[in-house]
This record gives sequence, C-alpha cells and structure tokens, in this order.
Amino acid sequence: MAEAATTTRERLLEAARDLFTSRGYHATTTPVLAKHAGVAEGTIYRHFASKHVLLNAAYQDVQAWGVAATREVNEGPGQTSARLGRLGLRWLTAAETDPARMRMLLSWRLEGELDAASRLAAQGCRQGIQQMIAVGKQEGTVRAGAVELWASVWLALVSSAVERVASREWTAGHPHALATVEAAWEAIAARPISPPVVGVASSEKTGD
Repeated sequence: MAEAATTTRERLLEAARDLFTSRGYHATTTPVLAKHAGVAEGTIYRHFASKHVLLNAAYQDVQAWGVAATREVNEGPGQTSARLGRLGLRWLTAAETDPARMRMLLSWRLEGELDAASRLAAQGCRQGIQQMIAVGKQEGTVRAGAVELWASVWLALVSSAVERVASREWTAGHPHALATVEAAWEAIAARPISPPVVGVASSEKTGD
C-alpha cells in the first residue's frame, strides 16, 4: 500500500514538472494534472493540499536532485575544470531524457509562486557550484573576481545549452552543446598574464 502511494505521488510530481514547465503553472488545472498522471482528480488532494502545494513539492524535489548531483560531482576526482565539465555533461544528458526536470531546476521564472522552503532549496545547487569555483580559485585555475559572478556566468552559458537540448534543437552530444559547456569554463578560467612587448613604447616615442 505504501509502495503504491509512493508511486502515485511520483507520478503527480512528474506530471507537475511536465505541465508546469510546458503549458504553464496558471494554465494547468487540477483535472489536466490528474489526467496526465493517470489518476482521479481527487487523488491529488490525498497527497497535496492544493496545486500550489504540489508545485512547491515538485520544485523542492527537483532542487534536491540538483544538489545531490552537484555534490556527487564536487566530491569526484580532478580539478575544477573537470568537475564542472562533468556536471555540464550530466545536465545535458538529463535535459535530453527529462527536459521538464532541467527546466524546473534552471529556468523557473514564477518566483512569486515559491514558498519559503522552495526559495531556500533554490540556493543549494548554486551554492554547490560556487563551492567548486571557490576551490578553482584556490587552485589558480579560475580567474580573479567574485565567486558569485563566475557561478552566474557559468550557469548562464550552460543553461542556454540545456534549454536547446530540452527543446530538442540539439542532442546532448551535439557539437554545439559540448562547445557551450567548454565555453562556460573558458569564460571563468584564469588567463596567463601576457608579458609587455619590449621596444614598442620606445619606438613609438622616437618615431622609429
């Protein structure tokens, strides 16, 4: 009985992810949710008090998944470039197999519909990325500047590739998708300081 209840709950969470990120939260009614999940409408209320509660449960579930994936990568081998690369590739694969999950993780826009617990959960994945970048600064592989800034830059670029995969414009292994993940690292990677060009300034002054 408990197993059946868990399965039904998961189907409702999946339906919420699918419909809220495609049709839209306000445009999705509980009858539509129930039909998509293959349950009676009344079943929703045996698991969630309202559509709003279902949204926040689905959002928190996705964020917990994102935090776990980020932590797993962060605890893996290699320098920051390798770890961020693995995370980017994992997200591309997830966008291909479960686009709604990745859209809810990275692209949710209705902040006003999130409760306090969801807003707190939303910080977890970003903080994990910031931790990786902070380690990169200690390694000397990430350029000087605020960790929060470079996390935002990396996320913006990778999120753009994730959305294209989620929309079926690219596959997870498309060269453009892979190049975007690589470009996200290049955007925050430390750059060698170029030595001054000897003789240029003096020749300009003398007119030689």
